[in-house]
Amino acid sequence: MDLAYSNLAQYYDRLMEADYPAWARYIRSLWQMFGSEPKRILELGCGTGNVTEVLLGWGHIITAVDQSQPMLEEARRKLGRHSDRLQLINKDMRDLALTDQDFDLAICACDGFNYLLDRDSWTRTLRGIAGCVKPGGLLLFDLNSAWKLQELYGQNSYAELYEDFAYFWDNHWEPDTGQCRMELTFFVPEAEGLYQRLCEEHRQKLWLPEDVNGFLRDTGWVCRGYFGFPGFEPPQPESERWQFVASLLA
Repeated sequence: MDLAYSNLAQYYDRLMEADYPAWARYIRSLWQMFGSEPKRILELGCGTGNVTEVLLGWGHIITAVDQSQPMLEEARRKLGRHSDRLQLINKDMRDLALTDQDFDLAICACDGFNYLLDRDSWTRTLRGIAGCVKPGGLLLFDLNSAWKLQELYGQNSYAELYEDFAYFWDNHWEPDTGQCRMELTFFVPEAEGLYQRLCEEHRQKLWLPEDVNGFLRDTGWVCRGYFGFPGFEPPQPESERWQFVASLLA
């Protein structure tokens, strides 16, 4: 079983049906709501650079971080023309240790923080971000909700056949650990009608708002907003994502 996003990277943009320009506009509306006018943005878990691309189009200077080298290779191929305003870094967000400490804003879109599976991971990540963002700067991130991980993913499976590959996506909600384990299997055509089987595993942890508020408080942040994505009202029972806005204490 390969690491998460080692095989998915080359198919990610085709499988994900998100409206990334709308997602980026929502993020922008949030930072505007809280009075930020960022020039330099730190993006964590940037993946193949879909949100990054929109932000670059607006003229921002971006440092984008991702743990998966294959995902960053896709981002580099897509965003190479922006090399004067973009830095791509292959790094675990739990171990940022960036020399640059002058960011106006940090973001983590697309449920990246659900991959932080324990308290220590949150502490290391939030302290690392705090070391990079200006005092008073914002951190915007979303989490997959309880309803999504327990019910929408739950024990459900998905499969789809394309002309050049097929995939199976099997979810396993684990009440004892509060985690959803996702097994992805790809079948990729080779020569003479044969297919290669590629497998990888993802794990996402359910973190409740009270957990998140505690992590923020303990690492020098304060929660400024909590919304049902992609809106500006409190989450509903069947909201798929929870959006958080935090600011770094001066």
